[in-house]
Amino acid sequence: MINIQKVSNQILNDGLYNTLLFEIKEKLFSQNITPLMIEELLKKDPSLLCEYKEINRQSELSSIQVKELLVKKSDTSEIAQRKREINENIQVLKNLENFEGDSKNSAYPIWIGSIGVMIIFMAHNIIALFSELYTTHENIVYLFFGVILLLTYFGYIKIKSNHDIKHRIFTATHVKTKKMIEDGLEKGDFSFEEIYIA
Repeated sequence: MINIQKVSNQILNDGLYNTLLFEIKEKLFSQNITPLMIEELLKKDPSLLCEYKEINRQSELSSIQVKELLVKKSDTSEIAQRKREINENIQVLKNLENFEGDSKNSAYPIWIGSIGVMIIFMAHNIIALFSELYTTHENIVYLFFGVILLLTYFGYIKIKSNHDIKHRIFTATHVKTKKMIEDGLEKGDFSFEEIYIA
């Protein structure tokens, strides 16, 4: 749900996207570029849009550049229903925007693994400093550490699974909403300015 015109203007004029602008200038072999040149390149190279979205995600900015449609009294019941459904889907997309990317390249293994290691480290220090369990019940201590590792692994699986479910919901909603918006624009149910944030 990107307004490509807005994106190209932001890349050209907003300092937040300077690294992306330098990359685009290198690809175009030019220092004097226009928003139209950026638009054409963004259409040809989707990886640049992914980079733009990642910059937004890291800066806690939304890449969902559509707004809720106003249901007018003059709208037919079919158009009004379509607008309401688009509005609901836009809200779902905004709520699940952090799950746009799949979990393959996420930092979940590092975060959850670090928590597991930290818990084992703290438990080891407490046991070593304040008890004799390493000498009297060493198998129980190591079994306890094994349980912590097992719980860490299951925690990772659960969080990854949750992410994947939300990613699938986001993707399906995105595809459906994009098609509905394209159809609505084509039929003249609403204008580009009514749906896209400038």
